[in-house]
Amino acid sequence: MISLGPWGGPGGDHWSFNASLAITEIVITLVENNIQAISFKDASGNISGTFGGRDLNAIERVEKKIPIQWPSEYLISISGSYGDYNTKLVIKSLSFITNLKTYGPFGTTSADDTAFSTPIADSVVVGFHGRAGYYLDALGIFVEPVDPHNGTISLGPWGGPGGDPFSFTAQGSWIKEIIVEHGGTINSVTFKDANGHQYGKFGGKDPNDTGVKKTVTINGPSEHLKSISGTYGEYKRHQVITSLSFITNLNTYGPFGTASGASFSIPIQDSLVIGFYGRAGWYLDSIGIIVKPAITN
Repeated sequence: MISLGPWGGPGGDHWSFNASLAITEIVITLVENNIQAISFKDASGNISGTFGGRDLNAIERVEKKIPIQWPSEYLISISGSYGDYNTKLVIKSLSFITNLKTYGPFGTTSADDTAFSTPIADSVVVGFHGRAGYYLDALGIFVEPVDPHNGTISLGPWGGPGGDPFSFTAQGSWIKEIIVEHGGTINSVTFKDANGHQYGKFGGKDPNDTGVKKTVTINGPSEHLKSISGTYGEYKRHQVITSLSFITNLNTYGPFGTASGASFSIPIQDSLVIGFYGRAGWYLDSIGIIVKPAITN
């Protein structure tokens, strides 16, 4: 199981709900179209507690029920926004994404709020976690691979539509080395696993702009790659990855390149990056990660 998030503020008390089999119902409580509380039901009929809603002065509460028709329909992700409400940093809006449709958005949002979403595939949401008190302060999800035999989840990609597609999964090993060519942007990336297999190089086809080479060594198996972060935007009329950082369970390597444009990051725990995918040509146009649950003692 992999934990994504939480997104939101630091207030309230921590809570967590792990479903039996699947999430089959979500109930959101709204007051004046603001999210006050949330609760869940799973496929075994278990009902979680109500998380949030401690403001006893709130009136005209409205409940929105979202039925999920498991097993043909299952929850794969969430998106939303968080910002200030009554001087607290809380979840302001939420949408729930299944393999069939999107429910929402519920709540309200404003120009000052921060949006969050995680492009994700091959996943099923098996629980929620976060913080809650008077309101729903923060929200995150627990996910597992849809196919337990394949056992992987894809996150992303982020970046532009140019270049040619690439994808690889390291087999029977971990990603031990990352070679980044960078300067004003991310020119290319190359990967090696602990068995010595090389993947790439992806990008770097501009002969007049090669950047400088930097090698990141991951000292596994005690250290493993768990996530990435970075930015993407325009560089020489291409929409590309402009900066990248590589995050392990012990260190953050980077940023490489020049941070400009839109940023992306993945609040993630209990994950092991075993591959990458995206698009590349003259530069690194886009990038995503292939992860599986990390084995913890």
